[in-house]
Amino acid sequence: MSFVSTAITVFSLLLLFHAGYSAYEFSHYLKHLTVNSNATLPIDIITETIVATCLFALGQVFGADKLRPVSFAKWAKGLEREGKSPFAFLERRPGYMNVTKLREEYASTKK
Repeated sequence: MSFVSTAITVFSLLLLFHAGYSAYEFSHYLKHLTVNSNATLPIDIITETIVATCLFALGQVFGADKLRPVSFAKWAKGLEREGKSPFAFLERRPGYMNVTKLREEYASTKK
């Protein structure tokens, strides 16, 4: 992660924490003020939350490594050369079980 992306991420987290604290203080203020108890959050808190979330996403995108092409074929060939199958977990899973047949077998062993 570069310095710029780290700075953007830290700044956005500070904004997000500040928006959360502001929302908490606003709800605490409304508890003591009984005039309008169904008031919504002020637009500045909502805007700060949206901006902080967008900046956080931007900082994470800038800090991500370069994308590489997916090379499943090379990986699968390497596994097959070692004698392993890339789909071994699918080949080893049990098929459908016949519960009625198992109950009959259990009942016959009990007699």
